[in-house]
Amino acid sequence: MNKMNLKYGLVALAGLGLSANVSATDLTCSEITFTPEAYEAYEFVDSACLELVDRNDATYAKMTAKVVAQTGSGTHFRFRHADGELGPTHKANLPANFETMMGGQEVKVKDLAVRQDINIYVSDVYWVSTALLEEELVEEAIVEELVEEAIVEEIIEEELEEELPTTASSLPLLALFGSLFLLLGGAMRFSRKQ
Repeated sequence: MNKMNLKYGLVALAGLGLSANVSATDLTCSEITFTPEAYEAYEFVDSACLELVDRNDATYAKMTAKVVAQTGSGTHFRFRHADGELGPTHKANLPANFETMMGGQEVKVKDLAVRQDINIYVSDVYWVSTALLEEELVEEAIVEELVEEAIVEEIIEEELEEELPTTASSLPLLALFGSLFLLLGGAMRFSRKQ
């Protein structure tokens, strides 16, 4: 069992090293995978990712969108895709009072001008590095392998315990006591001679 605890401890320690923070300079849009929630918000989100940038001590996927219409039902955008083309018209599902930053000023989305380009920064809550996904899969495989090894070791130990004889003699214990008495006798004889 101690071996199993040691193995799990080593796996946990290795996992800490593998899940280090990833900087935007280390990643490109082709090296991240968006979450299902990101695809629900915009189905071509992977095509709209232009680059990864570091802002406010966090990494964001940067996208650019053009405001194409302001209607009573909401703001309509067209995202610029990485190939330079504009994607299909997309209605933003944002509250009417949602605010964004434009030139250091807070502006409500409903007040954005038509034909205006805006940058959208998507946090890493909505995407993950494919390298980290692969590392997590490797970690899971290692943990599964260690669990299987531990189970096999436990089964082998149980089988060995079952095979041991249940009627052991007390002969080794008698030999130990006999050796102790000989040593004690020799020590007493040595002390008498001096």
